[in-house]
Amino acid sequence: MRKLLLIVAIVVSAVAGAMIVKPGLRTEWYFAADKAWTAHWPLARGKDVVRNLRPLFRPTAPAWITVEPSITMWLDPADDVSAEILRKGSWRPESWDAMRPYLTGDAVFVDVGAHTGYYSLKAAAALGPRGRVIAVEPNPLALKKLQSNISASNASRVHVYPVACADSDSTFMLQRPPNANRVRARRLDSIVLDEGVQRVDVIKIGVDSGETLVLRGAEWTLDLFHPVVIVDKQLQATGTSSAELHQLLASHGYVARSEAGQQLVFRWDGATGDTRPFANE
Repeated sequence: MRKLLLIVAIVVSAVAGAMIVKPGLRTEWYFAADKAWTAHWPLARGKDVVRNLRPLFRPTAPAWITVEPSITMWLDPADDVSAEILRKGSWRPESWDAMRPYLTGDAVFVDVGAHTGYYSLKAAAALGPRGRVIAVEPNPLALKKLQSNISASNASRVHVYPVACADSDSTFMLQRPPNANRVRARRLDSIVLDEGVQRVDVIKIGVDSGETLVLRGAEWTLDLFHPVVIVDKQLQATGTSSAELHQLLASHGYVARSEAGQQLVFRWDGATGDTRPFANE
């Protein structure tokens, strides 16, 4: 009976939410009702009841959403990453699960292609007071949202670099909508040196098949700190680029130790001298 009453309450709440005038609040209400319905509806059929009501809501307006107690983000349903967070409350949780064991205490997390900051903000919340996040994002539109999300989440330990990462300090043509534009490119090694950190624990790279270029500019960091490296598994579809990536990391003592959803996780091979234990091993 309690379950039935809860389900009825969700439907009534959803219908009432469709009448909200303020677009952002209506968006928040809709996705909250959808998550609640999906979590509590007991059958395989009928999971999409609230989604069938979507035309009533017109949930297309961005809204400030408290994703987690310490993470507030400006989420736009028109953006794939934002829409996934709105629907499920997370983005590629397997990737976070892979990096989370290394992000404790004074750890340093490098987020290359930080987008609007989901992983950067989660890392900032997980780290101790002396931990640090280096968020690299060259896209002006994503960068503006990243900086706003950092401010809204009071994530002062996230240091933002509005550049692309490449194998040399130069300029880089960014092919992103609505217009391609030229941005500054820097070696990740240079950024790490500027930060003056004594360790780098995890490097996550999400740059549309430019991972090899990023890592060529990070070879000093790889050799000195041996961070866990997480890259997009879809890189394999580009053939030669995938082979070059594996060869480059192997030349620095790395092996692909596991997969995490759509990501590959590379770790420095302990047999060559690193005695730190790997997570889940």
